Amino acid sequence: MITQLKFALRHLLRSGLFTSINVAGLAISLTAVVLMALYIEDELSYDTFNKNAQQIYRVVDDKQTNALFQHGAGSPGPLAPALLNDFPQVKVAVRFIDGESLVKYENKAFEERHIFYADPEVFNVFSFPLVYGDPSTALNEPRTVVMTQTTALKYFGNKNAIGKIVTMNGDTYRVTGIAKDIPSNSHIQFDILASMATAQAKGSGYDWLFTNWYSNNFHTYILLPKIEDNEQLISQMAAFANRHNANTNGTTHHYGLEKLNDIYLHSDRENQIGKTGNIRSLYVFAAIAFFVLLIASINFINLSTARATERAKEVGIKKVNGVSRPALVAQFFFESFLMVGVAALIAIFAAAALLPIFNEFSGKTIEFALFKPAHIVGLVAAVIIVSSVSGIYPALILSGFNPVAAIKGRVRTSSFNIGMRKALVVFQFSVSIILIISCIVVFTQLKYMQTHDLGFKTAQTMVINFEGDNSVQKNYKYIESEILKKPGVKSVSASSAVPGNLISGWSMDFAKKNGDTVHAELPIYLTDFSFMRQYNIPMVAGRGLSSQFAADTVESMVINETALKKLGFNNPEEAIGAKVGMYPNDAKIIGVFKDFHYESLQHQIGPLAMRILPGNFRLFSVEIGPQNVPATVQAIEELWKNIVPQRPLEYTFLNNAFNEQYKAEIKFGQLFSLFTGLAIAIACFGLFGLSLFSVKQRKLEIGIRKVIGASAFKITLLITKDFLSLVALAVVIAFPIALYFMSHWLQEFAYRIQISWWIFVIGGGIAALVALLTISFHAIRAAIANPINSLKNE
Repeated sequence: MITQLKFALRHLLRSGLFTSINVAGLAISLTAVVLMALYIEDELSYDTFNKNAQQIYRVVDDKQTNALFQHGAGSPGPLAPALLNDFPQVKVAVRFIDGESLVKYENKAFEERHIFYADPEVFNVFSFPLVYGDPSTALNEPRTVVMTQTTALKYFGNKNAIGKIVTMNGDTYRVTGIAKDIPSNSHIQFDILASMATAQAKGSGYDWLFTNWYSNNFHTYILLPKIEDNEQLISQMAAFANRHNANTNGTTHHYGLEKLNDIYLHSDRENQIGKTGNIRSLYVFAAIAFFVLLIASINFINLSTARATERAKEVGIKKVNGVSRPALVAQFFFESFLMVGVAALIAIFAAAALLPIFNEFSGKTIEFALFKPAHIVGLVAAVIIVSSVSGIYPALILSGFNPVAAIKGRVRTSSFNIGMRKALVVFQFSVSIILIISCIVVFTQLKYMQTHDLGFKTAQTMVINFEGDNSVQKNYKYIESEILKKPGVKSVSASSAVPGNLISGWSMDFAKKNGDTVHAELPIYLTDFSFMRQYNIPMVAGRGLSSQFAADTVESMVINETALKKLGFNNPEEAIGAKVGMYPNDAKIIGVFKDFHYESLQHQIGPLAMRILPGNFRLFSVEIGPQNVPATVQAIEELWKNIVPQRPLEYTFLNNAFNEQYKAEIKFGQLFSLFTGLAIAIACFGLFGLSLFSVKQRKLEIGIRKVIGASAFKITLLITKDFLSLVALAVVIAFPIALYFMSHWLQEFAYRIQISWWIFVIGGGIAALVALLTISFHAIRAAIANPINSLKNE
């Protein structure tokens, strides 16, 4: 072992450039693999911290009404108690309703976005341990809350928070528990949990939902002791829905179960309780990491076989001195292990140093626990596999030389070995070109989504969120008029939602003129009279909502073109005048407005209704002129402090908020481009080394050509054309593969680009240019060198 180590070190140090190229390529690739492995591990770890994770299921609902189908993550309020009553295998059921509120304690006030009302059994199902308080009683009583440690620290400092009184939604709540901060790999994220008894109390605004089987405003989780209970329960769900009269009024519920550990990566349902990932993205990243490592291994193989003739005499002498072929194979393998081991050590330190930047880049909070058993096993396995893959072919080639021919310098590279090297180079660049084209497609699709005409006006719209504050609702007209007086403000409107917001459906019954009734849960915007004008949403039939008609304040409703079709109306004239039964009072359709994208372009435009209901306003939309926007915003902030002193001003700009929906796609594109760049860089390392050895092997030929009059340009062309022909072949192979995979990726988007020819031209051109720049360094250097220097040594 010591002798082999000495020989290996001597050889690697003597071959400095060869060693540097290989170690650098392997180190970069292993660093990328470590970072990507940590990313994938974090994505796969979601919700696994729950000790009951294998027994927790979310109850979901595919709800079909006469007009609409909803593939939702939510469920109705009465579902949980009914499951507990009807099925003994359901041991515990917990419901969540999400909410937001201004929370006050003494002189501190913060808008809290992550509040849930939850059943008291929540701590029996999920592993959300309490630092203070009794988990069995913390949420038993109305108007009690549990805060996370960070949230409690924000309001109470280091004081004991148990028993403290805070104000939420104008009511007082008692703090009964302090929970540990929720792990980042939980799909349920909260800062405050309020007791479900609070929401169930009469007059809460939520109370009617607890007996309503139509509205899926809850997220329900159950605990099943046995895995086989899953299928048994699903098989009885249809009868269960009929038994409780859920399947009435034209509505059919198809209840199902999702495993807790499948929700984050595998659920594609609407109205999720928290953020979700995408298992397909992980497959893509895992494949890229594999190919990055494979490209570095190919560099090692190519450079080792290219240098085979340089080591021929060494092999011949050792064989003459009695060294067996297995011993030579072991030596070359040892060199491979040594190089990969050094690269792995560099990669560990590099990954640890780059992890904070990578976290910021990927939006993660990953920690690198080097001595975690799984990480140690993974690193050792990677070193062994990469060393074996990289070393086996060169070891067999080098150890197989005939000793007499090797000593006499008559070893020639076989046509098979040359063909193998060329095939590997083609493979490297095929992968690189596929990644380049894919990168261009990803960013072209992202740009398309961010710049596509959404069907409404977004420019310079400041959206103020006042969370349905009663005092603001009562005085919304006065507040609008005061904001409108500020210089730079062009228009103001109030509404329950704006494009980009998640909105739930309202139960409605549409009475057609032929006597038929169509039941649907239609998404609805509750607006004032200026909303449609401000957002520039045109009517296609009938008229819009107008303050000039008294009925519009009481009953009038408008629907979009998609709703018209989904509800089964043949034309607008058939819909206009139709009665609509709904909460809080019946309505009548007076017009049809043009479709616009109120959700991201990942979704088809859905049905939508609008009507005037001031008691549901939550937002102001303020259109600001392009001149001196900061001054206008500052003026609005000062005004808000004076006329709404009880609530801090919270706002976003509509275009930014709408583009926030593409955050996952943007992160995917950034990570994709990062690893594409690494793959290309590593491939170029190998090409750099191969071109160097090619020039060295053709030194005599180049010298003779120069002596007989070949120009520097012709010699440069001679050297580069062989490599560029391989890149050209890689282009031919890569184009159809890239087209196939990216066509499938684009199917995830309801509105998408067409993959144009120019994308392939640019992708192939980038690869050819990078290859040319890499090769030309050695080619030009050889072309301008003095031929005497190469001929006098022969």
